[in-house]
Amino acid sequence: MSYDPYVSRRQEQLRNAALIAWISYAVGLATSWVTGPIGFIIALVKRGDSVGTIWESHFDALFRSGVLCFLGYTIGWLLVFTVIGAIIGFPLLLVTWIYNVYVVVRGGLRLFDGRPY
Repeated sequence: MSYDPYVSRRQEQLRNAALIAWISYAVGLATSWVTGPIGFIIALVKRGDSVGTIWESHFDALFRSGVLCFLGYTIGWLLVFTVIGAIIGFPLLLVTWIYNVYVVVRGGLRLFDGRPY
């Protein structure tokens, strides 16, 4: 097996893109998901570039969790503003936030270990 600098550089670029996306998701936890769309867009753009690498699973997880969290937060906030819906809305927001924390922590830890999501 020979050393290919292009493959190594590509892997490093994908790792850095995943790192930036995970950081934007983590900052989004504290800022009501203001920075989350940045990570989502990075995941969407880099998803195709990462096919066949260990980073593919990170971009898939970023994309999947971004969609699920967007839906959870949107539906939760819409329900909160109705009397009956608040009974469902607040727990939905809490569950979505806990899921979001889990995904970000797991993704970050696996990224730093150099492992797939």
